[in-house]
Amino acid sequence: MFRKEDILHIGKADGQRYDLMVIGAGPAGIGAAIAAARQGLQVALLESAAFPGGVGTQCNVPLYFGFGVNGKQSTAGLSEEFIRRMDEVGAASLLLNDGCAMPEYRPIAGRALTAKVQLHAETMKLMYRRMLQEAGVDCLFYSKMIGAAVEDGHIEAVLVSCLEGLIWFFADSFVDATGDALLFREAGAGVRKCTEDEGMHKSMFFLVGGVTPFDHAYNCALYQEAHRAGRLPEHVWDHFGYSVQLNPGVVQIAVVYATGDALDSRDMSRMDMEMRENVFAVLDFLRREMPGFRNCYLLDTGSKIGVRSGQMIEGMETLTEEMVCQGIATAEPIALTNRSYGAHSNARQRFLSNWAKCMDGFSAVPMKALLSPDLDNALAAGRCLSGDPHVLGVYRMMNTCMTTGEAAGLMAALAKRKNISVRSVEYQDLRPMLDAAGFIL
Repeated sequence: MFRKEDILHIGKADGQRYDLMVIGAGPAGIGAAIAAARQGLQVALLESAAFPGGVGTQCNVPLYFGFGVNGKQSTAGLSEEFIRRMDEVGAASLLLNDGCAMPEYRPIAGRALTAKVQLHAETMKLMYRRMLQEAGVDCLFYSKMIGAAVEDGHIEAVLVSCLEGLIWFFADSFVDATGDALLFREAGAGVRKCTEDEGMHKSMFFLVGGVTPFDHAYNCALYQEAHRAGRLPEHVWDHFGYSVQLNPGVVQIAVVYATGDALDSRDMSRMDMEMRENVFAVLDFLRREMPGFRNCYLLDTGSKIGVRSGQMIEGMETLTEEMVCQGIATAEPIALTNRSYGAHSNARQRFLSNWAKCMDGFSAVPMKALLSPDLDNALAAGRCLSGDPHVLGVYRMMNTCMTTGEAAGLMAALAKRKNISVRSVEYQDLRPMLDAAGFIL
């Protein structure tokens, strides 16, 4: 954490002051930036990658989970707008059923979004950029936040490593959409790191081409038999995780995993190497033993590891395991969630944690889970909001992240309009804005 006076001695200052600065351009950051900009705020969106989209575009995961529970749609707003716009250009499809990752290959049109949606990753990059540009968001990609200047619990500016050097960016409010509460950590606010038992393993997703039609049930059974017999490498799932893509003959393979610390550069480097080696071992197995994959070839691996859990803020309110088990147990909901959690265990050869639960119905993220008692002008959005690590699985999905980000952007706009801190926003004032944006609550 830097002090306010450090701004004079480190780096240089950007000439513009923003109403809101969003750190991280995954779905949560995109939602926050667009929502605030559409309310008239001057917004900057900071991202270390070359394009927006987070895990969807950087990790080969263009499959949106969690839009519906028991046939009822759970998220809307910007998240639904994005899917509808992708559908208009032929880059979105519902799946045939929840158990088989096979697209329908027909337009979604006006149907409710109650199931998983398969998207096209390259079109995602373009559509996110179009929506950001239309809203007037100042996109600062190829740039990484490396510190924050804080005075009396108020973030004055963030220090950014840009291609042109170290630059301070000033804003009235900030949204941390980094996935790991990195802004809050750098600003000296309370954060909580997931333990090994609480966390989830990391994945390396890869795409193969040249796949011909195959029988889903037969291949799944064949894969499980090969896993039991030891014909697969270590550190792969015991079930055949895959997702048929919208391009003919292309399949995403999702079985390669590793365990380690997502907030340690050396450990992430180790896991990255191990999983890339495993990609080629799995590819050999697919060609050798799996019908439909005999002549498949590697198209692409994720440009980075897919991380599901790392670190979150210690908020003014926390979405707890008890709240999720009880259903909607908050008077100030800003996003609905499902009630199933505990998948992607770190335990060896076990996909579900021993505390996993699968329940019907909805829970909800409370407004104050986006706020910290330590900072008066910062909000968290996406998977780094304040939640019990056990239940991170109920709100980490991309569409829910975009919804919590959209709520954060609207909170920033409301604070600007009333000339108050984001921490002083009242839910009774926010709720009409959520309703007007089409939130399902």
